[in-house]
Amino acid sequence: MLNNLKIVFRHLSRQKLNTSLHIIGLTLGLSVCLVIALFIRYELSFDAYHEKSDRTYRVISKWTQNGKSDYHFSTPFPLANAIRTEVTGLEHVSFAHPVYTKIVEVSPQKKFIAERIMAVEPEFIEIFKVETVKGDLYKTLRTPYQAALTESTAKKLFGNEDPIGKTLSFTVGDKFEFTVGALIKDFPANTHLPASMLVSYSYSEKFLQPNLDGWTYVSGTETLIVVPENADLKIIQAQLKSLVDKHINPKEDLPDFSSDLEIQSLSEVHFNSSLAGGGNWVLAVSPSWLWFFGIIGITVLVLACINFINLSTAQALTRAKEVGVRKSVGAGRFNLIAQFLSEAWILTFISGIFAIASAQLVMPSINTLLEKNIPFDIIQSPMLLLFILAAAIFIGLTAGIYPAWVISKFNPSLTLKAGSTTSGDHSSTWLRKGLVVAQFSISIGLLMVVLLISQQVNFLRSKNLGFSKDNIINVEIQPRSNKHDLFKDELEKIKQIKDVSFATSTPSSQGHWGTIMNRTGRQDPSRKEVTLIFGDDRFCKIYDFQLLAGRYLEASDTNYVARSVPEKEQIMKAVVNEKLIHELEFKSNEAAIGERIWIGWNSGNVEIVGVVSDFNTGPLQEVIKPALITPNARDYEQAGIKIEANSNVPETIAAIEAAWKSAYPEGIFSYKFLDEQIDSFYKAEERLFALFKVFSGLAMLISCLGLWGLATFSAQARTKEIGIRKVLGASVNKIVVLLSKDFLLLVLIAMIIATPLAWYGINQWLQGYAFRVNISWWIFGFSGMMAITIAIVTVSFQAIKAAISNPVESLRSE
Repeated sequence: MLNNLKIVFRHLSRQKLNTSLHIIGLTLGLSVCLVIALFIRYELSFDAYHEKSDRTYRVISKWTQNGKSDYHFSTPFPLANAIRTEVTGLEHVSFAHPVYTKIVEVSPQKKFIAERIMAVEPEFIEIFKVETVKGDLYKTLRTPYQAALTESTAKKLFGNEDPIGKTLSFTVGDKFEFTVGALIKDFPANTHLPASMLVSYSYSEKFLQPNLDGWTYVSGTETLIVVPENADLKIIQAQLKSLVDKHINPKEDLPDFSSDLEIQSLSEVHFNSSLAGGGNWVLAVSPSWLWFFGIIGITVLVLACINFINLSTAQALTRAKEVGVRKSVGAGRFNLIAQFLSEAWILTFISGIFAIASAQLVMPSINTLLEKNIPFDIIQSPMLLLFILAAAIFIGLTAGIYPAWVISKFNPSLTLKAGSTTSGDHSSTWLRKGLVVAQFSISIGLLMVVLLISQQVNFLRSKNLGFSKDNIINVEIQPRSNKHDLFKDELEKIKQIKDVSFATSTPSSQGHWGTIMNRTGRQDPSRKEVTLIFGDDRFCKIYDFQLLAGRYLEASDTNYVARSVPEKEQIMKAVVNEKLIHELEFKSNEAAIGERIWIGWNSGNVEIVGVVSDFNTGPLQEVIKPALITPNARDYEQAGIKIEANSNVPETIAAIEAAWKSAYPEGIFSYKFLDEQIDSFYKAEERLFALFKVFSGLAMLISCLGLWGLATFSAQARTKEIGIRKVLGASVNKIVVLLSKDFLLLVLIAMIIATPLAWYGINQWLQGYAFRVNISWWIFGFSGMMAITIAIVTVSFQAIKAAISNPVESLRSE
């Protein structure tokens, strides 16, 4: 055994180039596989660290209308208390409600923007694991107007001071003061509720903002339950059904409409993005992402193993005489196979060590790219270490058994004969070529997909959304403030500003309000969903909507919804898009002008005064929806500010900030460019595209190493043939073509195989977009030409080397 190891290390050190290629290929495959394994493990670990996670469920809302069901992760605010009194057989019930105020005041001179503030009950910490650093967390959460700060939030607000006993102020119309009663550890990154601060639940509608007694309104409240072991979920579901029938469903004025409640396992929360994104703060991911990354990791590893086999068999000729000598002195086939498998395992273990080091080096970049915090804790994870060890043994066996079997079959009488060209089992040629075809099929397929994704990403950025998004800055303002006119007056003094509009949101946003509509009234069963945008008389003009009929909104339109007008007599003037006209089956845009419709908000009376062309109210994954724009100054949350093109942006923003502070001195100025906000819709696609490019490049590199191995094998096997051809007058060019044409045929076959597979895969991916590019035929041709070019460069090196060799050297033994 020890002698075998000496021989192995002596051979590896002597064949430095081939050893390096083996290690590089396996290191690439293993490191990619390891990074993806860490990513998948991280995603699957969401909320699994809670002690009762396997018995914890989130209650979700379900609405069915005209046979169509919609779901949302949040539930009516009074649900948790109702479940406590009306549903039996539960271990714990609690809720988590997001506090929408962002301004936290430590003192008049110290104000901060704080995200992810969560109002909870004491029972919340019986469900979710929260580690206390200082103070009494349970007492804090059952005492009105107290707060528990995470360590990072306490550091941000109070520096190194002890936060216990300090006071915080939140301004939500009125000012609310909270006392810090506890300090807690930061929530782990792998939770869907990463609160920065827990505040005790206090029955204050002004602070919490939703209708605390309303059963037909949801505002981000998550209701959580813990069931006993072996509980019958059907019984619990039936009780929830009875509860919702009692409190919500008996609405005779809403025919063909029903509400329901369903329960969702805590382990599923992170993997259901259809529920309005999955949560308030952490977007759920599609399980197809995990499948995608898993398949990519296995694919790259398979390519590395194929490369290992090809490189090993390419060495066959250089080892023929070694095998012949060892067999002639009594070495059995088992001993030879053990030696060559030992080489494979040594190379695999060396590659594994390099892969772990490489993964640790690139993980910070991966976290930055994916905007995650995936831990690299292999040393602290015995199971992961055992998995890596088992994988290394399996890969070494898988990648090494075939080359070992082939090389150990060499006939010593042939390999030791002077001038012999025996290379072992010639039937393995087809397998080697098949492996190269498989490698390049995968690589070319990935290359095609990269180019097609690139087309879609560019399309997402360049598509006309139906409104202008250039040179517009969106600034947050304080809703229900009476200082909007003051802010507007100050902005109009800035020469770089062309126009200003106040609204609840931009035309394309993921925070739109939604309601229902129809032609006749509340009891009409043919209700449709509609996106509701509150915007002033400048809204349509600043975003440059294309007017098709009627007029834009005017300042006087607000008179029809003034508080002095009785609610039943209020008539909202509205500009709508073409989609709404089609959904409500008006004969034409012009015919809709002056017509009244009903919506499920306020008085419900809406008069159409204008029709604009369709525009995208959300990401391009979504179809265009009916949209209605109407004034409602009480709910304006932002100002859209259009600036002159080529303005001095830093100077203009500074001037806007000064104007903002004069109107809202108690707040904190924040802004976003509209085009950047819209680009953020497609971050997931851009991350996917970036990773695809990396994986495609690695796959092509590994495939080229495999092709290098086959070219080396071919050149060595045909050394004497090349020598004879040169003696008979063959030119270098002819010999290069002779050695290259077979490989180019393999790449062409790979291209034929990859094209339909890539087309099918990208076509399935594009189905997730309501707006998508047409798959261009030239993508496939261009990808094939790139692959052929890369193959020619790879093969030509060995072909030219063989073609320019001295024929005397190869024929001297003849």
